[in-house]
Amino acid sequence: MAIASLKEKTTLKLELDAGTVNGKQKVKSKSFNNVKTDATDESIHEVATTLAGLQQNDLLNVKRVEETLLTEE
Repeated sequence: MAIASLKEKTTLKLELDAGTVNGKQKVKSKSFNNVKTDATDESIHEVATTLAGLQQNDLLNVKRVEETLLTEE
């Protein structure tokens, strides 16, 4: 039995430096929904770095979060 996959949703997640608490780094996350599912990694990263420039905290990581539907064919 074959399985088909369909990308349903893509989210851009910024992880920002929120300082340290008790010697451990605190990370603040901001997510942006409604990203085109066919957007390239390069374009998502470019947008993320631009958005990071508008944030108060420094950018630590850029994540692409995808939701994929798996169905039997």
